Amino acid sequence: MINRRAALGLLASAGTVALAANALAQPANKDGKEKKPKKHQSGSKLLGAKVKQNGKHKLAQSGSVDVEVEVKGGKVASLTAKHAQKGNLPVRKVKSKQRLAELAGPNLVLAAADDGAFRVAQYADWYYGYEFTDGTEDWYYWFTADEVYVDDTWVEYY
Repeated sequence: MINRRAALGLLASAGTVALAANALAQPANKDGKEKKPKKHQSGSKLLGAKVKQNGKHKLAQSGSVDVEVEVKGGKVASLTAKHAQKGNLPVRKVKSKQRLAELAGPNLVLAAADDGAFRVAQYADWYYGYEFTDGTEDWYYWFTADEVYVDDTWVEYY
């Protein structure tokens, strides 16, 4: 015959195993969607000197997606992602205070002083990225604030 202590121990063990199995069966995030790997790219490095030429420029090929940026007035105005089978993919504008890709150039803006020396004028604390998903991975192309048109349509990246 099983004593009371052993029965309570078995019951507690069974409950722990059931809760652990239930936790493992939950979806990856709150939306019920599986999390996709995130690929962070430096749009600054990929674009390079083309940022001074107005027009559309091919930035990269991410799998079967052609990525192009449109430059107007020395700044990136938009990014388009065109999938070989699906066509144009929706692109979202995100911003972050965390440097997620190795960007070209420093994030400090220097200003000349009266004595000819350079002093820090402003710290660029936001990075701006264009995000799209190709169905298997989330792609991010990051730029500094002086390379894009900054307005209130950028949402914070988490």
